[in-house]
Amino acid sequence: MFFKHNKEPTISLYKKRINWVLLSRLLKWILSIICLVALCEMLFNFSLSTLVNGIWWCLTWYLSISLVRWCKKHFKYHRLLHYFLKANKLYTEAVQDGKSFITSSAILGWKETDNKIIILAYKMGDAYSKRLESLDTELSALLNLPLEAKIIQPSVVEYHFYTTRPTRLQVNQLNDNYTSDISINLGYGITYSPVDTPHILVAGGTGSGKSIFISYIILELLKRKSSIYICDPKNSDLGSLSHYLGNDKVATTPNHIARVVRLAVEDMNNRYAYMRDEEHFKYGSNFADHGFTPTWIIFDEMGAFQASGTDKKSKEIVNEVMDGIKQIILLGRQSGNFILIAGQQVNADTLKTDLRDNLGLRIALGANSSEGYRMVFGSATPQTFQPIEVKGAGYIYLQGSGKETAEYWESPYLDPKSFDFITELQKYIYTNNINR
Repeated sequence: MFFKHNKEPTISLYKKRINWVLLSRLLKWILSIICLVALCEMLFNFSLSTLVNGIWWCLTWYLSISLVRWCKKHFKYHRLLHYFLKANKLYTEAVQDGKSFITSSAILGWKETDNKIIILAYKMGDAYSKRLESLDTELSALLNLPLEAKIIQPSVVEYHFYTTRPTRLQVNQLNDNYTSDISINLGYGITYSPVDTPHILVAGGTGSGKSIFISYIILELLKRKSSIYICDPKNSDLGSLSHYLGNDKVATTPNHIARVVRLAVEDMNNRYAYMRDEEHFKYGSNFADHGFTPTWIIFDEMGAFQASGTDKKSKEIVNEVMDGIKQIILLGRQSGNFILIAGQQVNADTLKTDLRDNLGLRIALGANSSEGYRMVFGSATPQTFQPIEVKGAGYIYLQGSGKETAEYWESPYLDPKSFDFITELQKYIYTNNINR
């Protein structure tokens, strides 16, 4: 049956339907025979009338071919889903008087965008509803496309497939003008807003593109007048930014890291005290409503920092820092205090599961094991993975996006030939100092 369900085309096997593709093909063959007869008549009994008839039938034949092509395109998914329902036994049959007939059927639909085909499996509260939530492998094979996302709703399951890959964000030079829009374009059709989904987790080994992505994030945060503190216990590239951001903003030693986190917690508590004061209180407000700009801690290689707790004193420092980070993760959203945690590997010892689940944006760059992905995404880990063949590619999960699992993603590309991170960084530092 071909009908409309929520304004999208759908198909069921419950009732007979017109096979427009078959009818268009039949029309083409009938017209082909007529054209052949008309041409033969024109050759053996040439006259003006036979010539006109021949031209007319040839034109009609050409139009019939166009009709076949149109039907194939327009009813492509109609035909595929009809086959899919039959091949996967998503219907029930009964026999009466020696003849079988279909008594019920699952309902599938589809909608197309510029770069996507979305298969809709409608849950009607029948025996098919549960099965419709696990058609990942079968639909991928049917369309010969990898599944990008699955969204399970009470009444419908959406299976998203890219027919054309989204464009990777190419960054040659940033616009050094400040913006009041707190949202950050991550490319691939993904926009990140810390107000909606606070905090970031980035996992990626050597050569995965993790450092490049963090560099891009730092610049985008500065563009939004964010205060940035960097904690780099390995004193790598991020630690060297102390030459530009200042030693008070970049910490590499355990004591200095503890001081930075302590300041961030104090800032958060001071903001809450201000916002909850009777004079300034606004119901349902957040930091932006009170004129505060975001404050971010960029914490790289948290596992290395935790490993530095080898004696009683150093363990106390580690515990203090981790307690402060926990407070920021759980309470920082409304006050505008956020954190980005990065590391080569993120496990339960590095970051407890309950804290990980409070990080709204989670990214795993580079190739990883199934267990490695699970450490990052938890229950949002996809069942299957695409091969990671591009530096800076991986998987991303954005809470609140409606997508059940992480999806393939390619991080913004900073062209090393035309993009100088330090030069771009100095633009913001210089401008910020002038504004102050």
